[in-house]
Amino acid sequence: MKTETNVNQSNEKRGKKSGAAALKVAGGVLAGAAAGAIAGVLFAPDSGQKTRKKIVDKTKAAAFDAKRQMVDTLKGIGKKKNKPEAKK
Repeated sequence: MKTETNVNQSNEKRGKKSGAAALKVAGGVLAGAAAGAIAGVLFAPDSGQKTRKKIVDKTKAAAFDAKRQMVDTLKGIGKKKNKPEAKK
């Protein structure tokens, strides 16, 4: 039979694992999107100057999106962590 302490510890471990998994997924999605954007720009038939500008613009946009997604993910993890447990 699980005691309340064991249940709380189990929930904390699960929360940490799901948070880490969410960060890994977010990072993978971001890396894939960035790689796709850069590949698309590199294979586009533009001049070198236009291509470099596109790369810089896409990189800045990807960095902004990554930062926003990371903040949203961390806020979600914080809400789960600070959520009060239901008392029996």
